[in-house]
Amino acid sequence: MKWIRRALPHLTIAFAIALLTVAILNEFNPRMGFLQGRPALVLICAACLCAAACGAVLYSRDRREK
Repeated sequence: MKWIRRALPHLTIAFAIALLTVAILNEFNPRMGFLQGRPALVLICAACLCAAACGAVLYSRDRREK
């Protein structure tokens, strides 16, 4: 369980950078449709779930320490 607390912030940052990269690529070349379809939806959902899990884990750890 300890490795999850260490890995979640890194995964969240990686998903955020990937999503930002796809958004910038889509802005420069909208015909490619980087933000359309199932892969973009999976990336967005994974980023949201990872960020929510990271927030929950960090919040619970902070509450335990007080």
